[in-house]
Amino acid sequence: MRYAKIVFSLLALLLVVSGCGTKRQYFEPEALAGKVSYDGSLPGSIVDAVRDGATLSNGQVITKKGLSNVLLPEGFVYLGEDQGRYVAASKCGALQVIDASKKVLFTKDCSVSVASASLKANILALVLGSNELILIDINDGKEMMHLKQDNVYVLDSRIAAPYFLGDLIVFPTLDGKLVIVDAQSKKPIRDVVVSNEKFFGNIIYLQVLGDRLVAATKSKVVSISPKSISFLEKEVKDVIVLENRIFVFTKDGRVILADADLRVIKERKFPFATFAGTIYGDFIYMIEKGGYVIATDLDLVSTNVYKLPDEIESHIFTTGDALYYKDHFFKLNRKK
Repeated sequence: MRYAKIVFSLLALLLVVSGCGTKRQYFEPEALAGKVSYDGSLPGSIVDAVRDGATLSNGQVITKKGLSNVLLPEGFVYLGEDQGRYVAASKCGALQVIDASKKVLFTKDCSVSVASASLKANILALVLGSNELILIDINDGKEMMHLKQDNVYVLDSRIAAPYFLGDLIVFPTLDGKLVIVDAQSKKPIRDVVVSNEKFFGNIIYLQVLGDRLVAATKSKVVSISPKSISFLEKEVKDVIVLENRIFVFTKDGRVILADADLRVIKERKFPFATFAGTIYGDFIYMIEKGGYVIATDLDLVSTNVYKLPDEIESHIFTTGDALYYKDHFFKLNRKK
């Protein structure tokens, strides 16, 4: 009996110690440079967000240009835009291309969810939730390409969209590859494997830096030039490309500055910071989930921290000078 009591006491102690050991820690700035107040309200709350836009509860859309007057059909969310034409889809795979006056220019039932989409002229590039890559001519509805990729099981919610690059169309797949398609022949000419993870292994970022493609999954960044391919393995939260620099934001609160070949130049650590988004230009403004804006110069030398009105608990969207959260927004030039 005494032995049983000792064992029970030890187990209880282990549970207490274990509980303390796994307690989440939060980012706490050493000093605040000021507070940020909201500059205005939105006509609805953000219900969905992708890298280039967000959908409000009333159907309106925010793009990198700001709040748009377009109204999406009920149950549809924004996926992309080209010259005043908006690509939207429902959770069930219904897809529409509409203009600002809500005129339907194209419609398709994809039968499965649409993971991401891009539109240029009359060519619509789709990545389906089943990891199928499709090119469609929206003028006549004809499929010009349909490629099935490997099955995937679980996706990271950050899903990159196809990229039109001159005579090429780059598809970010849900199983961690870049499929490069010739825009004229509509045939794949090259595959690049960024990551081969079956769980949460999709491409989360895709951008162009000069003659380079920069892409990332949750665990790896790749920089592809005509002469070389470079990799950087990190737990990736976000990536941005500025001039000849690549900034990698990690899940453990680091900001890594690398050159175009992903050689690390410098890094800064913000203990326990969880990055929810970034605003960038002459400076980088990191939105931290605990309710802070961390501002730094492009050389990661000086930093200032500002307090937000709220913690970040749902979708946010950022443009070059603004943060949109719930049904509010603020402009960076209005810090108080």
